[in-house]
Amino acid sequence: MKRFIAWDIGRGRLPHVIISEFGDLDIDGLLASDHEISLTVITGGCACCDLREELAGALASVVAESPGSTVFIESTGVGDPAGIVESIVPLLESGTAFIGNVIVVYDASRQLLVGKDGGLVRRQLETADTIVINKADLVSRDDILAAVDCISKINPFAEQMVTSQCAIDIGEALERKSSIQAVEGTAPTSETFRSFGFLIEEPLSEKALEKWLITLPSSVVRAKGFVELAGRDGLFEVQATRGQVSITRAKTREKPPAMLVLVSHPMRMDGVVKGLQKCVAREPA
Repeated sequence: MKRFIAWDIGRGRLPHVIISEFGDLDIDGLLASDHEISLTVITGGCACCDLREELAGALASVVAESPGSTVFIESTGVGDPAGIVESIVPLLESGTAFIGNVIVVYDASRQLLVGKDGGLVRRQLETADTIVINKADLVSRDDILAAVDCISKINPFAEQMVTSQCAIDIGEALERKSSIQAVEGTAPTSETFRSFGFLIEEPLSEKALEKWLITLPSSVVRAKGFVELAGRDGLFEVQATRGQVSITRAKTREKPPAMLVLVSHPMRMDGVVKGLQKCVAREPA
């Protein structure tokens, strides 16, 4: 998202960003926050289904305040883009706004089309104008070719971009007008997922935290947030997706609170909480 924002600013524009945060704790908004953008964060659900009115209202406000400006809508990773489109139909039909590009990122390192999330991933791909097949550096050429072939069958009209770390041609991705049509009666996704937030008051052991993140149950689809690490100054950003973990120094304009958010399918959390508690760094005796 930051690359898209920087590209639009480079053209001398003031972009607006609307972020749908599935849980009640705002992580993605803190990562995107910058004095050069106008930011609206919708929390406590999914803008593709149970927070549609909030999304439509936020977009209408932005358009009224800054007609002609670029608005980036970042949905939660468990959202259905078709629901986003359906929620803003009145603005589209009135000509007040138009969709430039629906971009979906597909993780090539995981078998996303199988298992309990396969139906959602398929719907995401079906709605896309552009599909970014990411993490190509983590899989073989044959795996990439298989992903390209599979996605082409699901959505033969979408443009595909194979890349690593989402390094795409942003100008090419944004300078277009979407061909997506609104689909009525899109199914809700928020009933399938839960969000759990943890405020963390003590520094964590980096080694223990990494092990905990890698061994999270498969029902946990994502972990993200900010933590303090024992023996290291400052705050660190945490991103984890089913065994793939990144812990890097946080680069936010304002210091956020230390907190972690887990997005998962319904499950018992007592074992997960106990595991996180064991990550608290202990003073040597």
